[in-house]
Amino acid sequence: MLKKVTLRLSAISLCLISNYCLATEVVDEDIENIEVYGKSYRSTGTKSSLTPIESPMSFEVYDSKLLELRQVDTVNEALRYVSGITPENRATVTIFDQYTIRGFESYRNFYDGLPLQYNLAYNLAPQVDAFATQSVEVLKGPASVLYGSAPPGGMVNQTAKTPQAISEHNFRARIGTNNLAELAVDSTGAITDGVNYRFIALARSRDGQQQTTEEERITIAPSVTFDISEQTSLNVNLYYQDDPKMVPSTTLPGKGTLYEASYGKLEPDAYAGDENWAEFAREVTMIGYKLNHEFSNSISFLQNFRYTNADATQQNSYDFGLADGDKVLSRTAYKTIEDAEGFVVDNQLAMQFKLADSNHHLLFGFEYQTLDSTFDYADTFGLNTPSLDLSNPDYNQFNDDTTAALDTYRQFDRLEQSQRGFYLQDEIKIDALTVIAGLRHDNYYSLTDTLVSGATSNQEIDQSDTTYRMAAIYTFENNIAPYASYSESFEPTPGVDSETGQAFKPTTAEQIELGLKYHNSDSSTKITAAFFDLRKQDVVVNTPDFMKKTQNGEVQSKGFEASIYQQLNDSLDVTLNLTDMDVEVTDNPQNPTLEGKTPIWVAEQQASLWLNYFFSDALEFNGGVRYVGESQLDAQNSGTVPGYTLFDAAASYRFNDSYRLGLAISNLTDKRYVGACYDISKCWMGAERSIELSLNASF
Repeated sequence: MLKKVTLRLSAISLCLISNYCLATEVVDEDIENIEVYGKSYRSTGTKSSLTPIESPMSFEVYDSKLLELRQVDTVNEALRYVSGITPENRATVTIFDQYTIRGFESYRNFYDGLPLQYNLAYNLAPQVDAFATQSVEVLKGPASVLYGSAPPGGMVNQTAKTPQAISEHNFRARIGTNNLAELAVDSTGAITDGVNYRFIALARSRDGQQQTTEEERITIAPSVTFDISEQTSLNVNLYYQDDPKMVPSTTLPGKGTLYEASYGKLEPDAYAGDENWAEFAREVTMIGYKLNHEFSNSISFLQNFRYTNADATQQNSYDFGLADGDKVLSRTAYKTIEDAEGFVVDNQLAMQFKLADSNHHLLFGFEYQTLDSTFDYADTFGLNTPSLDLSNPDYNQFNDDTTAALDTYRQFDRLEQSQRGFYLQDEIKIDALTVIAGLRHDNYYSLTDTLVSGATSNQEIDQSDTTYRMAAIYTFENNIAPYASYSESFEPTPGVDSETGQAFKPTTAEQIELGLKYHNSDSSTKITAAFFDLRKQDVVVNTPDFMKKTQNGEVQSKGFEASIYQQLNDSLDVTLNLTDMDVEVTDNPQNPTLEGKTPIWVAEQQASLWLNYFFSDALEFNGGVRYVGESQLDAQNSGTVPGYTLFDAAASYRFNDSYRLGLAISNLTDKRYVGACYDISKCWMGAERSIELSLNASF
């Protein structure tokens, strides 16, 4: 269970060097309740009680205080000041969180240690609002040894706000640019002795950045924890989210975004869609429980379960190329209807014992998940689909003829997916040395049935993989702690080798990381640094005409990350983050022209600085600057997307113990920039300036 101690600390200084930040709840201007994690706490990095500073890996925690300060709504926004991550490649898109970690793309997030179930094939990806999130935990590098199938760059886990015995009721009202309007409530307390509740609800609406687009969200997240006995607790939770209006991914051409067109350059709110057609509506229900039982002081069991039911409808368009020089964008319209239903359960048995001079924390785990989903797709292929004059756009052109033309192409897919994994981890402590050794074996199965124009086909994947992790950290008396780690990951891979006729095996990755962690006696100085060499192997590669494909490609990412926190005096502290990576295709026998090229979406150089200044007990100012280096225009690296520097600011004024006013501004100078491109015809604008004012009441 969680125990609380009260310390006098500046309200945010602990949080901004995220490697060491635990969950906090502000009580008044000077005093915080810091939750000290006990035996039942299991972190993202190790599924044990090992804290980030003790962990021999790049593992960071960003708590709810920091998310609230910056008025973060999404995971993408939470990752803006994290080294090694390129967030918001598609900043104008709200239907998923897309980012790269250490050079590798990820669309998937975890919630409370379990994956937000997503078939990774289409568009129905659940999201959890930041208001319902206690912390965002980032684990960099391959994570399959504890979580099964996962991208090689790492993973992001949102932890849920949980019931507390002490009554606290928080209300938030927020307004801002793009007609933002929001009301939210977070209430917790005891129902009776040994039964605590938490109720979270949110309603939000605003205009999307792109012209004529809108966003709406309703979130309801109740949960109850039953302390059945001193040894047993059960948390039952529901998360319901209705997103009737979201912004799908609609691209713009490089001419007009990156490069000057005959009419100049497009504004940040430029749009290639149509208000009569643009739609993305999603509804997600997740029901779960956490059962924790301590058989003794040294043996405990945790079962973490979640059921997911979701559906989404999308109407969108994409471009068919430019005409009339560079002004007129030819378009095609499409519609998708998706649904998904599945569950995931993770069973963890933890044992602690002493052997000779070493203390062991042994973890046995079994995880099983299944997901059934359908995908109904219709496309006009340009038939009866109005084009768009980018120099003088008319967003009210799609009509009944466009809808009727959807029968030009129809496709229906049914996917059945399942994965089971067995894992074992031993966490060994010998004086100042901590060693982690783990292995996991997974089996992944999927069956896809496809119906196109009356013709059916199916594709079956049945793949297995075993992954390993070995890591060690040694903490000297002066608190300098060097560490080293080796870790692996895998991802299921569909398809057949065109040269051998054999089904593909999983795509794998391995990483070697050397790092250093340091904090002085009063934690006024904190430093983390890491060197890594990460290689994704068994990558499927194609000939330029896609007539041949084999599984012998490799992509390498190697680089350096650092985070430095310094408290300069009682009123001022700063955090500096640095990233320098070299990401390139190191092997592609089917298309050697790509060897030595850098993949898209990746900014190899990044830097950020965040400052906190406390004018008084009631007033604080926070500001930051972030630099994101250039990325590649396309796979051939025929051009670059320029880097950009953005300024952010935040301020908070506390009237008394109950009321607080907050202001957050991102992209302070309203800089126009391009977030990323897939190729010369597919680019996304960066996020424009956002100003948000909030009134928070706590009782």
